[in-house]
Amino acid sequence: MTQKQIVSEKKSGAKLSVRIVLLCCLALLLTAAFVRTHPRWKAAELTIEAAGRFFEIEDLEPDGVTLETRILPPEGYTRVPAEEGSFAEYLRQYPLMPDDTKIPAYDGSTINSTDVACIFDISLGNEGYQQCADSVIRLYSDYFYETGQYERISFQFSNGDECSYNNWCKGKRMLVLGGLSCELPAALPGDSRQKYMNYLKEVMRYAGTISLLNESEVIPAGELRTGDIICNEGHVVMIADTAVNDRGEKCYLIGQSFIPAVCFHILTHAEGKTVSPWFTQEQLSKERFSLGGFSFNQNAIRRWKEGF
Repeated sequence: MTQKQIVSEKKSGAKLSVRIVLLCCLALLLTAAFVRTHPRWKAAELTIEAAGRFFEIEDLEPDGVTLETRILPPEGYTRVPAEEGSFAEYLRQYPLMPDDTKIPAYDGSTINSTDVACIFDISLGNEGYQQCADSVIRLYSDYFYETGQYERISFQFSNGDECSYNNWCKGKRMLVLGGLSCELPAALPGDSRQKYMNYLKEVMRYAGTISLLNESEVIPAGELRTGDIICNEGHVVMIADTAVNDRGEKCYLIGQSFIPAVCFHILTHAEGKTVSPWFTQEQLSKERFSLGGFSFNQNAIRRWKEGF
């Protein structure tokens, strides 16, 4: 073999090596893009443990199995009428975990809190995404999904981009890089329950209190109704039920999740020896007020999109 042939073979070998490296890099990029655009939701295994509550909660009926039957209205109040098929009815009929239960977390642990009246029997993903804003998004979305309002299942990411379930069903997927995202045709069309949960996981990855703030408007405390949120950049809770007395004064059940991701639960508050799950209109009309250990002001009282 001549010197020229040896040099030529070396150059060909070098070019082949470069091509192999480039192909490997391309394969890695495509694999990474596929993984990022194809989240897969898997249910966590939750632990159910007795809390051993040592105090009484007013208006609590331990044998009730839904929000409506577990927590009764305070004396002198009745629940605000809820239309058939409404979000308010959906929440009132939501199944609950047994009374006096610790809050289950996504990682199999439990949290014993004195601020909990009852816990929704709701699943969690195994990666810890279902935190405060995510739990609100989950309940909104599940309601639309279970009532066939698929066109209303659409949420902003924190960067302002929209993630639509209808587009997800058509095979569109969101590719997110840093603070940027774009929608790509990257999957086969489908509307299975698994694909719906995969969609929710994607939203939970990139949405949060910032996106809920961007999608909501401040409302007066006197206009609060079921489905409204109390939200700032650090935390969000949701109005889960509403009751009213003969004078038109309202009170509310308020629910939340937090970090680590835990099941959505209804809060309580204490005044002396009295522990109640109902928060009054007067309490929420103060310039500053506290819910579940988080502080809010009047600008935090908000309605998501057009509300419920």
